[in-house]
Amino acid sequence: MSSPQASPVYRTSVEQKRHAQDVAKRHRMGMPKLRDMLREKYRKRIIETRTRLIDSNRTIQLDELKDFLRTELSELEKDLELEQNLLDELLSDVNEWYALGEQHLETYVEPDEPVHQNMLCPVCLLKPLKRQETVYQCECGIQFEHTSNMEELEKLLQQQIASHETKCTQALRFFIEPSTGHLYNMCGSCDYFSSV
Repeated sequence: MSSPQASPVYRTSVEQKRHAQDVAKRHRMGMPKLRDMLREKYRKRIIETRTRLIDSNRTIQLDELKDFLRTELSELEKDLELEQNLLDELLSDVNEWYALGEQHLETYVEPDEPVHQNMLCPVCLLKPLKRQETVYQCECGIQFEHTSNMEELEKLLQQQIASHETKCTQALRFFIEPSTGHLYNMCGSCDYFSSV
């Protein structure tokens, strides 16, 4: 016996059938086209709004930048004026120092008295060095101890300067070591360093 073939049985629920019918209907009616059209319009609006906001932010930022630059330029002009004032003050100070130096030279050598050379202070190079026992003092405020007399100290300093000048063209700088109170000299160019 042959069994008659029965049609296949699909177990599809009512909700699934309705959903499939709605999808087919929307597809036939053009719903995806409408959705794509709305999506494209919305994207254009977003781009236009974003561009408008970026442009407005850019103008705000440019305005802020212009204000900042104007402020900086005005401060720079004030700084230039301040710098010019400082330069004028420094030049007047230098002129005063020269005038004091000239006045000091005039009072240093008096033509009526016999001329005797005093040794200049090796640190300030302006005022005479004075000796009291083993302590040398200057009006600039420095003082140091050394056992040799004034002439021997001057010869010693000249020897050190001459030996340094054979190796370097820069001038030696003399200073007092605060902890020991001794006189030292050094050169920043060739690293020459020596105690006196």
